[in-house]
Order: sequence, then structure tokens, then C-alpha cells
Amino acid sequence: MREEFRRRRDAFHSQLDAATRGLAFRRPPSPLAKLIEQSETIGLYSSMGSEAPTLRLAEYLMETGKTLAFPVVIGDAPLEFRHVDNIDLLESGFKNISEPGSDCPLVAPDLIIAPMVAFDRSMGRLGQGAGHYDRTFEKYPEATRIGFAWSVQETENIPMQPHDVPLHMIVTECEIIEQVSMTS
Repeated sequence: MREEFRRRRDAFHSQLDAATRGLAFRRPPSPLAKLIEQSETIGLYSSMGSEAPTLRLAEYLMETGKTLAFPVVIGDAPLEFRHVDNIDLLESGFKNISEPGSDCPLVAPDLIIAPMVAFDRSMGRLGQGAGHYDRTFEKYPEATRIGFAWSVQETENIPMQPHDVPLHMIVTECEIIEQVSMTS
């Protein structure tokens, strides 16, 4: 399943022109903007390849004065989030993903934006398969969980395991999908 959705994501991304890629996910849409406004520390992933891009959103979050944190992979433990006030502080880390250095202070996010390989409308998220984000969501149960993906990454049903933690919101380039209780 992961291979199929990576292929879909790669094909979709390769067909986008540079301007569209640059504008996608640049500013948070209204429901996400409200959650960001209510949050102090935002955990944001460093996008790679055809993943939903996060660089422009990172710039926006820093401009608005939010505490921006990026994850660091520490073996099989939950992700550590480290405060970054300048994107240049990121360095190549786990699987060549940009991560903050050890001199960046540890913080606890109250909103986490996570990448996905695939998703479904019941807020299921298929990640890379190592469980880093599920363990992290369990570590920060009060944090709002947001997934970023391209619309082509949607599937009918994500097979959820007992340890999988559902998202509160999914943001694509053309839609916002919210957990029912968030809008009530």
C-alpha cells in the first residue's frame, strides 16, 4: 500500500508546475489558522521530495511569532521536538531528513503537523511504517494532530492497528477534513 501511494504522490507532484508547488500549503486555511492561533508551540515536519511542502508554512509560523519545533528521531522512542527560530539551524539527520541540532532547545508541541503516505476520511493516517508519529502522538495526547498530504493520497480505508492514533484534521491542497467532534 505504501509503495502504491508513494507512486501516486510522486506522479501528482511531478505534474505540478513550480508556481503551484510554491503556493500549496503556504498559508494555513481558516480552520487550521484558528488552531494555530490557539497554539503556542507548533511541531512541523521537514518535507522531502514529493511530500506536502512545509517550508513556506514554517516561514509563516515564524513571522507570526509561534514557537516552531521540528522533530528529531531518537531510535524507536517518540520524536523529540526542538525549537528552531531559523531554518538554517536544520541539518541532515535520520534518513537525510532535516532536523534541528542538539543545541536547539527541547520543547513540547501543542499542535503537531505530520506527513503522510496515505489517509482516509475516518482520520486514519498511513505513515512510513516505523511508528514514530504514533508513539509521539501518545506522548503528547493533548496536542492537536494535523496531517498534510496531497489529495491523491486519499484512500477508502487505512488499516488501523491498535497502536495507531487518528488525526484531528487532514489538510490537502484542495480540502480540509476535520474530525466530527472538532466542529461540534
